[in-house]
Amino acid sequence: MRTEAFLKSVENERKITEERDAEFLDLLLGAVLLALQEGGMLNETQYRYAEEKRKIRRGKTP
Repeated sequence: MRTEAFLKSVENERKITEERDAEFLDLLLGAVLLALQEGGMLNETQYRYAEEKRKIRRGKTP
């Protein structure tokens, strides 16, 4: 059974920035990439490439 996510509420509304919210944005990007792969919009090669770019973006070596 598939569950869909939805916005339940907004707390402490503020602008999300790369400087302040880098970890959140990285996790969000990872989730989006995985969803795209599971949905068939990215093949395995594309997914791995994007994950490598994500690691580089975080400042980690691939």
